Amino acid sequence: MFLAKLPLYKKLTEQRSIKFAEYLSKLIPENSTVLDFGCGNMYTARELVKRVKGIQVTGIDVVKDQNLDDALLQNKQLEFKLLQTKEVPFADNTFDIVVALATMHHTENPEYYLSELKRIIKPTGALILIEEMYINVIDKIYISSQDWLLNKMKTGVPVPLNFRSHKHYLQEFKKQGLNIEFEDGIRAFLTGMHVYVYKLRKA
Repeated sequence: MFLAKLPLYKKLTEQRSIKFAEYLSKLIPENSTVLDFGCGNMYTARELVKRVKGIQVTGIDVVKDQNLDDALLQNKQLEFKLLQTKEVPFADNTFDIVVALATMHHTENPEYYLSELKRIIKPTGALILIEEMYINVIDKIYISSQDWLLNKMKTGVPVPLNFRSHKHYLQEFKKQGLNIEFEDGIRAFLTGMHVYVYKLRKA
């Protein structure tokens, strides 16, 4: 959609990516192999390689974002893959770090993809989940409406609105054998929404 091509839109999304990259850089060790699950325009990945020494970031998404510039991929620390299967197309124990930044609710089955992301992190690796999680019905309606509006500005982005409650995610972590190493909350850029942050490791 043309709105996503506007300079103001790009500037705002870049500022959002800078904020998240600054935050994530404190959670990602140097020289890590990183998967950015649901990478979008890869602005966050671009900012991460500036901030964390020696990392290699692979971005994967179901569509190539209309603002993902091929020139960005000239950077040898960055790679983009199109997700064309239900399964995440990497072998078990591939990555040091997997980042899912405001992505799980765009999947058809967040619980399934949580298990897939767990599968592809190394035994010593970690999954960093940054996700909007509602705490009541009003919260869910607000989260869903703003997400639908913002993502409809872009071409081809799935918006199934599969948000889960905070309580549900905590239960799912236990069910899937994921231990919480770190937890926090940040405010999303533009919307000011509370976003939960978890760094998870295999039990």
